[in-house]
Amino acid sequence: MKCRARGFTLIELLVVIAIIAILAAMLLPALARAKSQAMDMKCVSNLKQLQLGAILYKNDYKDYLVPNSPFDGFNGAGLPGTSWIESTSVGEEGMGNDVGNTNLAMYKVGLLVPYVANAAGVFKCPVDTIPSKNGQRLRSYSMNGQMGAVYMAPAHFNDDSPALQYSKDSDITHPAPVDAFVFTEENCYTIQDGYLEVDTHGSTYPDVPAAYHNNGGCYSFADGHAQIHKWKTTVLLKAKSHSVGAGPNSPDWIWFSTHAAADPTSTQY
Repeated sequence: MKCRARGFTLIELLVVIAIIAILAAMLLPALARAKSQAMDMKCVSNLKQLQLGAILYKNDYKDYLVPNSPFDGFNGAGLPGTSWIESTSVGEEGMGNDVGNTNLAMYKVGLLVPYVANAAGVFKCPVDTIPSKNGQRLRSYSMNGQMGAVYMAPAHFNDDSPALQYSKDSDITHPAPVDAFVFTEENCYTIQDGYLEVDTHGSTYPDVPAAYHNNGGCYSFADGHAQIHKWKTTVLLKAKSHSVGAGPNSPDWIWFSTHAAADPTSTQY
């Protein structure tokens, strides 16, 4: 008598397929979370490298912070190679066909570039994927406009007066270095030069910090560490223009402004 090979029945195949589908449904969210966390950590690593580069720079330049904008940049001009990143017409970015969006030349003249081993990739957040008209932008990060005021402070130019400006590392006492942010991601709809204008008095965001990380933003601080800060509201998540209002009681604006600069006229100073 010959033995007949027994195959799977239709019911058995359907059960196996259902089990595989259940396992996949359980696994895919975990994989998505792992990918998101990996991209978060990449952004943290990028900003930590920029911050450590800035620390090396000030060690070489008698405690002076790397400038936040080009020399005379606040008058609409600017000399190449006098800022942490090229911020003249060659280096400016935007959502249009701005030359700086895809111009690698700007990374060759920025003062911070040699201190990050000329690695252009550290200037871009991996979650910042919305392209400009002429392609993917090369930079996501901007510098706190009150930090690195090497040219602005002597010229008595302060976008956030009377908030403090910081030209030297030793100036950073209020807030303390562990609380004073230096670099952060800027919203792709407002990024232009390497200077992030802040407003610690009017409860607005002149230049808008980004919310790329599940409604959070990545920040580096003067002491050298970097971290992601989660926003409590969705104002920054939805922002698509300059001068976004937050309101004086917004917990996000309060956190942002108190970590950007101190007001010497405040009773809390």
